[in-house]
Amino acid sequence: MRVNHDRLQRTMKEFGLDALVSTTAENLTYLTGVSSVHLDMFPHSGRAFAVLSRDTRAGALFVCGRCEVDQFLDADERIAEAFAYGPFYRETPAEFAGELDHEDALLRAVSDDPRFDDALSALTHAVRQACPGGGRVAVDEEGVPAEFLDELGERLPDHQLVLGAGHLRHVRQVKTARETELVAAAARVAENAIRATVAIMREGVTERELVREFNRSVVTQGGTPRFTLIRIGAGAVAGQRRPTTTALRRGQAVWFDVGAVVDGYWCDIARVATLGEPDQRLARLYDAVLAGEQAALDHARPGMTGRELFTLTVDAVRDTGIPHYRRSHVGHGIGVEVYDPVLIRPDSTDALSEGTVVNIETPYYEFGFGCVHVEDPFVVGAEGNHLLTTLSRELIVVR
Repeated sequence: MRVNHDRLQRTMKEFGLDALVSTTAENLTYLTGVSSVHLDMFPHSGRAFAVLSRDTRAGALFVCGRCEVDQFLDADERIAEAFAYGPFYRETPAEFAGELDHEDALLRAVSDDPRFDDALSALTHAVRQACPGGGRVAVDEEGVPAEFLDELGERLPDHQLVLGAGHLRHVRQVKTARETELVAAAARVAENAIRATVAIMREGVTERELVREFNRSVVTQGGTPRFTLIRIGAGAVAGQRRPTTTALRRGQAVWFDVGAVVDGYWCDIARVATLGEPDQRLARLYDAVLAGEQAALDHARPGMTGRELFTLTVDAVRDTGIPHYRRSHVGHGIGVEVYDPVLIRPDSTDALSEGTVVNIETPYYEFGFGCVHVEDPFVVGAEGNHLLTTLSRELIVVR
């Protein structure tokens, strides 16, 4: 089970919430397992929702456009009922004499329900069904404009609407066992793609060819590449730029900072590989950033704040070989969003919990040099932390 129902129900009870509404693609995936086609195609104007009552295990009320309502059949969390809005037509010919299978029969029943012309009317109905007679409803404010929330409030005068994005992020901070498996599965896809890309490293291969190979491998494994930052040598200092025709030479480093999504869950991994033996300075700097990552893996614990983890990680990099090391952050949670709580920053007072997945990273960028960078996800545990990657974290040397 993906949803942390115990934590969700405790949060709703603590804040007096009678119902909760998701509006973003990420929260819809978290609560239902559905990766909305509509929200992906139309991230600014698309409307799809999951509505839960206090009895979250009873299942979500799924609301979306009639075109994509078939996606409720793919949910891996319980769907109590689906509501479709807007025009779209799935015909049943008059001469059809066969019997629909179970899923097609369910889809036809939902598709043929004529009650809702638009997203607001369907969502209003779902909220009333989840929370009859009025109540306090937390609505994720990040996926809809303010005027949508205002009109929803006008249509629900007996309900008190409050902001819900923070509540959902709080719940998502602690991963279920299923979520941890999904993050690890996404990480395996990225690791395999790094291996495939390293395998084509040779003199003359270009950044574009390396990026193409990484993306090919991710897609072949069933994932979706989301960012593929691969740069050669000193070019890594501008790592977010598009790949070039720069060709690899022996003795140069290749920097990887790559992210992909598999079954709705993110991975974000960094490595450095060299074609031939690395020079001594590169090896020394890499050892320093690896020591910082290792310090986080060794010492992160439940109750530690993001600020405390930041400090010990940065101190380890400085003590091991980069005394001037500076960073705005050295990691973040990860899950249905690439940046889930908590952020590992110098001002973060949010505390790690048992079950938090931290994506720890210690990059060092330098003009004229490039970047050394290692990044991995791990699960915070009461009796030690568990790394979710298997690819060696040592500097990769292609001989």
